[in-house]
Amino acid sequence: MADLTHSQAGEHDVRSMGAVVAAGVVLVALLVAAAGVLGAVVDLASWAVSSR
Repeated sequence: MADLTHSQAGEHDVRSMGAVVAAGVVLVALLVAAAGVLGAVVDLASWAVSSR
């Protein structure tokens, strides 16, 4: 019985770690996308100012 409970806890730990890693990947992807959008806005603003 103790081994069965221990293996279930191990599976739960692996799932938890997988969820944390997946959340981290999504967060990094969102940060990269936000940086890209911000860079595009700055580029557009600098183009608009320099064309005058």
